[in-house]
Amino acid sequence: MSLHDGPNAVRLRTRLPLQVEIRNAILEDLILSGQVAAGDKLPSEGELCETYAASRVTIRSALQSLQEQGYIRTVRGSGSVVLPQSQAIHSRLTRLVSFDAFAEQSGEAFSTLDAIIDECPADDPVRLQFPEDDRDAITRISRAKTRGDKRVAWIVDYVPAAIIGRDELTEEFARYGSVLDVLIARDRAQYSDCTITPVVADRELSRHLDAPRGSAVLHMSELTRDVEGGLVDCSESWFLPGAFTFYLRRNRDSH
Repeated sequence: MSLHDGPNAVRLRTRLPLQVEIRNAILEDLILSGQVAAGDKLPSEGELCETYAASRVTIRSALQSLQEQGYIRTVRGSGSVVLPQSQAIHSRLTRLVSFDAFAEQSGEAFSTLDAIIDECPADDPVRLQFPEDDRDAITRISRAKTRGDKRVAWIVDYVPAAIIGRDELTEEFARYGSVLDVLIARDRAQYSDCTITPVVADRELSRHLDAPRGSAVLHMSELTRDVEGGLVDCSESWFLPGAFTFYLRRNRDSH
């Protein structure tokens, strides 16, 4: 079965925290629109409080998020300066959120292409990741993610029927466009363990990504678990390095 985004696709939206809504508004209204050019300062905290009818604490939280994502540089006492932007989507690995959500929060949008929902083949080694009782029925969802006319990601998810049946998963995937967002909406995804490695694009991968054979791409293997540690999704993703920047913050051990 193939699914494609279209004008009749249904997208569900959940209410975001106020600081996230304001962060997105500042990003769209002032930065991505070009109203405040790279190298120029954003309005002061006080002016932003008045514009967005928010407290100073909320504005500071929104600005902190923009700084962490690389959109601004904030100097205490001097204000926030807009930084030049690359074309990469910035994804902070410490948050369990889909890449579609990261792109949307960055003012970007993915489209889904060549989506196929089928049964995981019996000889697929990914089956062995799941407990034996969950291996008999596993739904596989494969799709490309495009940014404009460029294929920037190829993602394959494996979800046992014990977590969500194939028909339900098909219906909800059509709404959300993301397996992780489906699991989050059902409160089945608590955390994930990720491994990112550089790999060389072979002929098969080049069919799904705008990556010439022999070029470097990023491969992420992700195991998503529920609150009890049960495996609810095994995801394999390949990304064009120039389209995504993955980052995290490391803190000095306080002990």
